[in-house]
Amino acid sequence: MVATTPKASNNDPAVGETAKFMADDDMPPLPLTRKNLALLDALHGNPDSDIHTDNSAYLFGSGSDKMKKGRMEKRLFTTASGFQQQTYENGILDRTASHPPRHDNLSAVQEHLAQRRGSTQPSERAHRHYCRGIAKASNEAGVASLVASKLLKEYWDVQYGRRDSRVITRIPQQDFNRGVADPVPDILEGIWTDTLPRSLQSHSLHSDADNSLTFSHFATEFKRTDGSFEQAESYAAYDGAVLVNARDRALAQSRANTRDGTAAAAAIDRADEETAVLTCVTDGKVAEVFAHHLLDGQYHQNLVASASLLAYPNTGRELIRNAQDYARKKTYELAVLLAAGLKGEEEEKRD
Repeated sequence: MVATTPKASNNDPAVGETAKFMADDDMPPLPLTRKNLALLDALHGNPDSDIHTDNSAYLFGSGSDKMKKGRMEKRLFTTASGFQQQTYENGILDRTASHPPRHDNLSAVQEHLAQRRGSTQPSERAHRHYCRGIAKASNEAGVASLVASKLLKEYWDVQYGRRDSRVITRIPQQDFNRGVADPVPDILEGIWTDTLPRSLQSHSLHSDADNSLTFSHFATEFKRTDGSFEQAESYAAYDGAVLVNARDRALAQSRANTRDGTAAAAAIDRADEETAVLTCVTDGKVAEVFAHHLLDGQYHQNLVASASLLAYPNTGRELIRNAQDYARKKTYELAVLLAAGLKGEEEEKRD
C-alpha cells in the first residue's frame, strides 16, 4: 500500500481534493507514517482514525508550513509494529526488556518524582472540568491540548522553553536510529539555543537556530483515551534514546578536551553516570514517567512512576510537574558543566 503525495494548496484543504490528489500516479510515494495511515483511514470513514479529515491539509504542507502543523507530522516511516521491531533491532529496548542503570538504582529519581509540591492544587470544580474534557476528547490532539494547558508546568525563565511536535533534525546517523525517521516528540523542553554562548550552540537539536532547543532532558508523548499505551511508549523510548545520545555526545566531547585528574573531569564523569533523561506518556487519564539511559550499547527505558490524572487531589499532575522540574535541573546542570569546561580549556590555552 503506497499513498501518493497530494499537490496540496494552502487555499484548498478540502478532503475531496486531498482524496483526488491521492490518485495521481505521477506523485512521489508518501511514507507510510502512523499519521499518514490514520489519514487514509479517516478518508475512508474509519471511526477509529486518530485524526480528523478536516485537518488533512496540515499533513501535506511543505517547508515551514509543514513544520508548524506539528501534530500532523509524526513522520515515522512505517507502521507502529514495524517501528517497534526496527527500534528494538537498533538497540532501543522497551520497558519489558530494559534493565536499570549500573551506577544508579533510580531511587533518587523516584524520590524526586514522589515529592509533594508546595503549589496549590486546582479546585475540585476545575478538576471536574478537566475530567469531563478528557472524557469527551475524541483524539490525540484533544488530549494533548487539555494536558498541556491544564497539567503541565509553564516556565517563565527566558532561556528555558518548549516546542510542540517539531522534528529533532540534528541527529547523526548511528546504529540506534538506522531505518527510522527523525523523532517528533509531542512536547520537548530545553534551553533555547540562541540564549546559549555561541560555543555551545553546536549541540542544538533543531536546524532552525532561532527556535531550536538544546540540552533537552524531557519529552512527552500523548495518546488518545482509547489508544495503545504500548505504541506511545515505543515512541517515548525512541525520544529518550535520542536525548540520551545527545547528552552523552556533549559530555564525551567535553571530557575529551578535559585533563584527567581535574575537578572538571571528575564532574563530567559523575554526570556521565547519572540518570537524567525522562519522558512522560499519557492519555489524559494516567501518566507514566520513564527514565532512559545507555547500558552495554543499548538504550533502556525504565518505568519510574505512574499516577492517575482523574483522582483528586491530582497526584498525577504533581508527578508530571516533578518530572519537568527534575529534567529542567539536569538541563541547566549540563549547560553549566559544559560552559565551565570550555572556560577551563581557554584558560589552559592561555597558560
